[in-house]
Amino acid sequence: MSRDKEAVVWTRLATQPQRMGRLYITDRDCRFTYDGDYLATGMPGVGLIYAPEIYKDNTIVRGRTENFDFLPPIQALVPPRSQHNFQRQLIISYLAQQGKHPTRGIETDWEILKVSGHGGIGHLDVFESDAKALEWYSAPPARELFSIGDNFGFSLKEFLTWFDHDAEVLIQAIGPTPSVGGAIPKLLVTIPESGWDGRIGLPSRQVMPGVTDVVLKLEQSNIYPGMLALEALSLEVHKAAGFDVPRYWLTEVNGIPALAIERFDRDKNRAPVFTESLYSILASGDKSITHNYSYTYDRIGRAIDRSPVPLVTNPVEAKQYLFKRLLFALLTGNGDMHMENLSIIRQGHELMFSPVYDPAPMRAYSIHNMLSVMTFGDYGDWPDNKDSPVGLLEAVISFARQLNISKAIMHDSIEHALRCTQDFGDRVMALELLPQNNKQQLISVVNVVRETLKKH
Repeated sequence: MSRDKEAVVWTRLATQPQRMGRLYITDRDCRFTYDGDYLATGMPGVGLIYAPEIYKDNTIVRGRTENFDFLPPIQALVPPRSQHNFQRQLIISYLAQQGKHPTRGIETDWEILKVSGHGGIGHLDVFESDAKALEWYSAPPARELFSIGDNFGFSLKEFLTWFDHDAEVLIQAIGPTPSVGGAIPKLLVTIPESGWDGRIGLPSRQVMPGVTDVVLKLEQSNIYPGMLALEALSLEVHKAAGFDVPRYWLTEVNGIPALAIERFDRDKNRAPVFTESLYSILASGDKSITHNYSYTYDRIGRAIDRSPVPLVTNPVEAKQYLFKRLLFALLTGNGDMHMENLSIIRQGHELMFSPVYDPAPMRAYSIHNMLSVMTFGDYGDWPDNKDSPVGLLEAVISFARQLNISKAIMHDSIEHALRCTQDFGDRVMALELLPQNNKQQLISVVNVVRETLKKH
């Protein structure tokens, strides 16, 4: 029987750091208890489902499973267990340099959480102790921006001191060109508030005028050539269609295609905004969820209506938004819109879907050529009373019905999506960094969807 593990959860939701509560991991459970002082603030808690006003002084207890050793909002701070995950391998390399070689599973994840569980996306900061938290908060980085040129390695070293003061092993892990396989490497950095000009700095930990926080994505062209140009195009399509889209800048870093996207989980004072993915929210309340795609869009709609803890302030608008996002995903070849690519944010007293992020048209790449990673409207199922599976148009109509969307709004939404994406194929063909075969594949699958939806 192993010793219980203990950590503390802090937040900067009120700009000034404040401890939220204590986290414990036992052989069987993950446990969290809010501090009395934090309960008195009335601020949001660990996650929507684990609301302070519901749990109050009671300890939150969740049994550990194969997919969740921690409460889902805490689990989200740990990069997935994959040898191809860039961020995970980066931190494991750092731990090895520190002489730490934890056994696989929870032991590794616990060490990773203590290193990278603070300063990331969202409003939660996890530390191994209050002393570590106070040390980290009391030594914020200076507002200094480094030009990215031939000395990019030095700038990168400065960035990597975010983890600790000795980052040589991390530089070796990344190299001059990111080469770790799998998901596209993402760095959290600051850039000038006016926009990208080739200078980056450390992520903010306090009010920092003159800069803005961004996610800087670096393309792995040997695996996904042209992906970031595709993602930028998709962001532009969504923006022109009226969706809320963060500012973004398509650029390159020492010859590496890059995309800088402004973080919507930070406000104008660089303080965190309450942000939680649908995966974290729904997995907190439904233990049958094991992966970020082990759900359906229909069930998301039902959760919006039926959750005992409100997921959004305006359910009708949220369901219409979900329907429109699915239409645009279908018409831009984004078959990878899973629950981690949909989030809820709090703006003032309102809970709503976050701005659009990660809308990359993944169907351009044969290994990701799937209509939708999550099903909707019983698409592909074989009803007992039919001799053919449910087709795309039938599924879209059924999904709208499940969301209680009227026929008029459904037809208007489809027409709007078709109109906003009518030149998508031409714009894909104009992308210089996307190989011809990927262009043809994406346009081909999108045209099939277009012709089908035109029949609505």
